[in-house]
Amino acid sequence: MTVALRVRVWDLPTRVFHWGLAFLAVFSFTTGKVGGAWMEWHLKSGYGVLTLLVFRVIWGLAGSSTARFGRFVRGPRAALLYARGLASRAHVATFGHNPLGGWMVVAMLVAFTAQAVSGLFSDDEISTQGPLAGKVSNAMVSRMSALHSYNEWVLVALVALHLVAIAAYTFALRARLVGAMVHGWTQPSPGSVPVEHRMAPPWRAFIALAAAVALVYYVVVIYPRG
Repeated sequence: MTVALRVRVWDLPTRVFHWGLAFLAVFSFTTGKVGGAWMEWHLKSGYGVLTLLVFRVIWGLAGSSTARFGRFVRGPRAALLYARGLASRAHVATFGHNPLGGWMVVAMLVAFTAQAVSGLFSDDEISTQGPLAGKVSNAMVSRMSALHSYNEWVLVALVALHLVAIAAYTFALRARLVGAMVHGWTQPSPGSVPVEHRMAPPWRAFIALAAAVALVYYVVVIYPRG
């Protein structure tokens, strides 16, 4: 009996980022809607989101091969060809993010970054103010508050699209995307694993996280005091 080869496709830092961001996104949305005393936790959750995003940018440059932007962000032509393949049911299995999935990652990172950064300058004119709202003009605070409000629904739409895509891959294409993002392993099709596939050492993730924490701490705690 032939045993299917299993290969680690997602490293632990990438998986922790993914599920951590998912949790904080739901928590931030909920606390923002409840308001009141929960707004303090909404702010803290936003700082957590920003920390994860800074970490992901660093990890996208220095992390494992499947986590690197240069590995999974392909050109528009590659995404179009992949989409045509899906439409014609000629799906080609990929190792890591496919060309469409790569652009979805970029879109979500940009939208989450816009939400976290705009929150730093926002003011609900009731009791909650971002740590950098006092550093800019009232006009800028107004614009950032509006962006924070409108972009929230852009994020909801992107998350919904992401969930629909996962459901389609799971039930229509029998791709085990969720399981791979939980335990990190996959059973790739023959020849789909790139020769240069490498897992980054754990110490690199610790350095990236430390840098992200230090930067966010400076932005939300030290700089506003100046």
